[in-house]
Amino acid sequence: MPAPPDDRRHQDPGERSSLGNEGFWRLPPDDRREEETKPSDQQSLIFAAIVATLIGATALIGLREKIVRIAPHAAAPYAVVGLPVNIDGLALSDVRSRIEMEGTRKALVVEGEIVNLRRDANLLPPLAIFVRGADGQDKYAWTTRAPKSRLEGGERIAFRARLASPPEDGAEVLVRFARNENEAKAK
Repeated sequence: MPAPPDDRRHQDPGERSSLGNEGFWRLPPDDRREEETKPSDQQSLIFAAIVATLIGATALIGLREKIVRIAPHAAAPYAVVGLPVNIDGLALSDVRSRIEMEGTRKALVVEGEIVNLRRDANLLPPLAIFVRGADGQDKYAWTTRAPKSRLEGGERIAFRARLASPPEDGAEVLVRFARNENEAKAK
């Protein structure tokens, strides 16, 4: 007697057989769409690194005055990239010097302006004035008080200093805030 026909061969592939799925191949579900839309761990790390770098750079720029106050040597890199740091919030402008005759004696007159760069009031330190020779060496130095003890935000004030009998071999005059000179000598 002939063998009974094998029902599995004639069964529709979409139907489930009571015999199980051993004769049919199923494709795995298409997960490619999920993988393409879901960022990988590596992409997340790169994004986090970029965000952290931007936050760090912003902090380095925004807090540069505080950073330089703590670590004064950090002022040089800021200046190199065009972000000079002025810890005092003060600037000297229009500084000029000239020799005036007072009878038969010479006098060096130094004039200029002190500008408060901050929005708030700022204390004024004394001015340190140096007469330098052609060789760049200091020939004479003195300190003078600023015309006021404090400036309001954005305020400017003129200053004038006078030295009787300046050194004959003086070639240039340099004016700085005395507090900066004292801090530089202390370090």
